[in-house]
Amino acid sequence: AALAGDLDVDVAVIGAGITGAAAAYLLKQAGRTVALVEQNAIGYGATGYTTAKLTVGHSLIYRDLIDSFGAETARAYARSNQQALERIAALVAEHAIDCDFERASNFVYTEVAEKVEAVEREAEAAREAGIAAELTTDTDLPYPVLAAVRVDDQAQFHPWKFVAELARVVDGDGSHVFEQTRATSVESGDPCVVETGGGAVRARHVVVATQLPFLDRGLFFAKAHPLQSHAVAAEVGEAPRGMYISVEEPTRSVRSAPGADGGRILIVGGASAYDELEGFMGERFDGAAATYRWSTHDYMPADRLPYIGRLRRGDDRILTATGYAKWGMTKGVLAAEILTDAILGRPNEWAELYDANRLDLRRSARKLATENGKVGLRFFGDRVRQRDGREEIERLGPGEGTVARVGARHVAAHRDDEGTLHTLSARCTHLGCIVSWSSADRAWECHCHGSRFAADGTVVQGPATADLPQQSL
Repeated sequence: AALAGDLDVDVAVIGAGITGAAAAYLLKQAGRTVALVEQNAIGYGATGYTTAKLTVGHSLIYRDLIDSFGAETARAYARSNQQALERIAALVAEHAIDCDFERASNFVYTEVAEKVEAVEREAEAAREAGIAAELTTDTDLPYPVLAAVRVDDQAQFHPWKFVAELARVVDGDGSHVFEQTRATSVESGDPCVVETGGGAVRARHVVVATQLPFLDRGLFFAKAHPLQSHAVAAEVGEAPRGMYISVEEPTRSVRSAPGADGGRILIVGGASAYDELEGFMGERFDGAAATYRWSTHDYMPADRLPYIGRLRRGDDRILTATGYAKWGMTKGVLAAEILTDAILGRPNEWAELYDANRLDLRRSARKLATENGKVGLRFFGDRVRQRDGREEIERLGPGEGTVARVGARHVAAHRDDEGTLHTLSARCTHLGCIVSWSSADRAWECHCHGSRFAADGTVVQGPATADLPQQSL
């Protein structure tokens, strides 16, 4: 149910993806009362739209970590992600969670001769980081690879089913789960106050687990940038049992999940558009035709390490986690453990490494300048459209959308399947960037900071907390 009225608990957790649900679960197990608040439905955000791999094999990362931070940081990164994987496995076993959990080998591979050396260097670096990594060309893909880093005893699962069960365990005995309850502001204090459309939640601590914090106080929108991924899936008889990600562009992610009647569901993902992924699937997997599509985005931190900890220096009441760089299933549970320990006053061996308030300009200044420069160019470039777009709007067919300038205003126009025209303000309600229309997903997207809105303007993903307002022509 949605929140209806004010509530007092020990901890308010905003966002019921894997980070928020796991944090709420761990805090309840530690004896705290919790309110888990979600603006949509459990697992509805990025958690429900991933390829759901549980692995330490995060593409080409270990050579970069060793070169940038040293071998000890690389070892800590590997150990902390493996610990999170095992925590998920333990929770699945303890609560008998039916979430298609399977152990599988993970492969980081290349088909391109120019990338073989990079894969070989990654295998060496992974072993230096303490991972039992093997360099191989032997896979169960239906096409040959030139080199691959293999790590065994990793896992995959169905994230919605996992998160839903954690939420079920959280609800009750003084703790609560609220769906369709959008948090709009948080006031730090004793207690903190989380304002929502259905009432206020008062708590000693608040965990902001909204992928990117919707509170701008920590400036995380400037320290991490959004990057979108798409995925397609098809029901097939046989499919690879390993988990795969390519190192060349465009990236290809491949795995499979249990399907009906003993079959498998083949999942192919990457940064490409749906039609490109469908073409790859059909070409490489014996004509397999996609019957499912989905997309999401994740936030890329400047130095490749997630931000986990206090939202702002000097305030230990509001905590957050972001910047998972497309490997959020292990990092989300890792973050939940770090944030839980912070609230309980317990030491955590990974907290300093992933400190949310770190800022090492030596390692991240160039990346920060580049990504924020892109945002600035987009912000101002979108505002210099000169041509009046009324005719463009009138020409829209059913199911189509566009952003056009009408006088001094930017209008987001969409014609529904029945032919009715709907017009909204095109200014993102976060920081005012101009949204664009995704024809594949029929959604409005802000490429500055990653907010996403449904065709009718309703917020789907933050950091925006307000819908796009209606705008007349």
